[in-house]
Amino acid sequence: MNKVIAGLLVTLAVALGSLGLASPASAYPDTPPSTVPQVSSTTPDTQAAAAASSSELPSTGGPNAALLGGGVALVLVGGAVVVVARRRQTT
Repeated sequence: MNKVIAGLLVTLAVALGSLGLASPASAYPDTPPSTVPQVSSTTPDTQAAAAASSSELPSTGGPNAALLGGGVALVLVGGAVVVVARRRQTT
């Protein structure tokens, strides 16, 4: 029972610590632009039209390889811990 409580306390501490270190995404700058760009031409942009007709989608900024690799590493380490714990329990 003491191990379970200790494990829960460590998990809670890690979760609160990681939330404390997290920072919000900076999607927008703090200061708005001082001037608004004016469009002087009424003709469509040929590059935008060419990009819209392409069959390839632009990158949407999905998870990077480091994040996915870290997740795989956590799953592998967790699996190894479970296997070792079960072996010790049965012997």
